[in-house]
Amino acid sequence: MPSNWRVGLVWAGLLLAGSLTPVLAQAQSSARQLVRIQVYPGTILNLPQWVMVERGFCTAHNLQCETVAIPSGPVGLQALAAGSIEVTYASTDVTMQSAARGNDVVVFAGHSPNNIYELSVRADLPLPHREAGYPAMMKDLVGKRLGVTARGAATEIQVRALMIGAQLDPDSVTYVAVGSPATSYPAMLANQIDAAVMFQPFRTLCETQKTCSVALDFAKGEGPPELKALNGGFETFATRRDFVQRYPAATDNFILALREAIAWMQKPENFDEVLAITKKNLSLGDIPNAEDTLKTLVRNQIPNFGVAIDRSSVKAFSDFLLKFKLIEAPIDPARFVYERAP
Repeated sequence: MPSNWRVGLVWAGLLLAGSLTPVLAQAQSSARQLVRIQVYPGTILNLPQWVMVERGFCTAHNLQCETVAIPSGPVGLQALAAGSIEVTYASTDVTMQSAARGNDVVVFAGHSPNNIYELSVRADLPLPHREAGYPAMMKDLVGKRLGVTARGAATEIQVRALMIGAQLDPDSVTYVAVGSPATSYPAMLANQIDAAVMFQPFRTLCETQKTCSVALDFAKGEGPPELKALNGGFETFATRRDFVQRYPAATDNFILALREAIAWMQKPENFDEVLAITKKNLSLGDIPNAEDTLKTLVRNQIPNFGVAIDRSSVKAFSDFLLKFKLIEAPIDPARFVYERAP
């Protein structure tokens, strides 16, 4: 009798007897835990996930990581609630709003500590108050078309905060859902939008192709003080609370794999391999000097990742959402953040 058949009969007999023996329990625990992770189409922000998978950091920590392309944070959180994925990532305010509406999620690892967004404007868009900076320059955007990833997404929330902070009606601009940079940048080129709050590679494409420019850099604290306070725990990974409760080892292993992946890709000697992984997963399309642009993009983005979550930043997000009436009650960081999150 083949040995595999004998083992199968033994397992079947144990299951029929309703007894989970230590041998079977050990075999089940040794199986890699499936973790389906959201990625956004066409952005370098997926780099940690790509490295975790491509370099085997997930496998080394007993995880079977698979990436799932989902175009926005709100849609990713819907997929998380439905059980279609195990891990999503978004700016913390989007995840926090989902939690406030009853989606029982927790953030458990950092992704990008500082604000990943900037306000970019078309190169030919007149901005008479640009030199005056924020808040005066926001007057120049009244009546303009502002690109955001999706209606209600963090990008729209940031625009509304900018307008309110400048004492302007947040609905005095027209919000246009243009998706991630893969679709939002072509929308800018086609003059379908006048400006956008977006993330990489949008900025690098603007700067290298001289088609648009950054008017406000949120990571540098430009804009209202409420946005600056969000730095420290801006973009975070989230999962369902019941996943953490059922699979604490897998949750902790994900954090370890992520930490090691970020540390590996931030070593200068690994740059060429990081670039190769990026090329495998991201194309900038048919643009002039695409190779050099991609190198610039990767080099500029690598230092921006980090696994830690600043709890004071999480509280600042709660205060921010309360101020702008996007949640009705404060969110307690002690409950919203996984207790063993770095």
